[in-house]
Amino acid sequence: MEVKQVTFSYEQKMNQLENVNCQIEEGKITTIIGPNGSGKSTLLGVMSRNYSPKNGEVILDGRAISQYKPKEFAKKLAVVHQQNEAPEDMTVEKLTAYGRLPYKSMFSQESEEDKKAVEWALICTKLQSKRHVKITELSGGERQRVWIAMALAQQTPILFLDEPTTYLDLYYQYEILELVKSLNQVYQLTLVMVLHDINQAIKYSDHIIAMKQGQIILQGKPSEVITTASMKDIYNVDVLVKQENETGLYIVPIGI
Repeated sequence: MEVKQVTFSYEQKMNQLENVNCQIEEGKITTIIGPNGSGKSTLLGVMSRNYSPKNGEVILDGRAISQYKPKEFAKKLAVVHQQNEAPEDMTVEKLTAYGRLPYKSMFSQESEEDKKAVEWALICTKLQSKRHVKITELSGGERQRVWIAMALAQQTPILFLDEPTTYLDLYYQYEILELVKSLNQVYQLTLVMVLHDINQAIKYSDHIIAMKQGQIILQGKPSEVITTASMKDIYNVDVLVKQENETGLYIVPIGI
């Protein structure tokens, strides 16, 4: 996927994205970082066709994403949004099965392929034992895994996650990120995430896109993007950047 000179604004307000250019590498984990209001989720929204750019275009497999029919695009890319809601009586298995909608006509019945895709999604997210449990009875981490399961049931080669660790405690944050890592390494999915935690972005990303005020400031490998100077420029925070054998690269904030 390639983003070419994209500018976007909500209605007629000032631009949220300004001449953005970037590439999403196939088979890699890309994480978008930046302060609040920098355009991270907006960029994800443009790349997933939730928003139409004012200028520029997004190219997927040699075609502008605006040229895809909705179901055709939904077989290419799945999205897990930051905030999700489901009816109170919805079970894990039923919600996961909604991921098969791009493959169905209005009156079609569930096929063997649909059943296999749902089962695979439940296995990937370790939710087989919870299949008949209502969403409202799950923990926060389990709920997030169900939304990921629904996206996986779409069986797309690309998966977007908008702040997947938000509102989760530390254990569930790393549980979700380990799942992301597994999906990439075992099933070769291309993943794009928006994260706030810089150390999590370093640990779980092959490629980082750093944004500020609607523009991409830096992009590249974590070691190329995460530096003392870049963190000061992007977040206005003084940090120490450390590299150790056991933990790898990480930052320690020391002041403003």
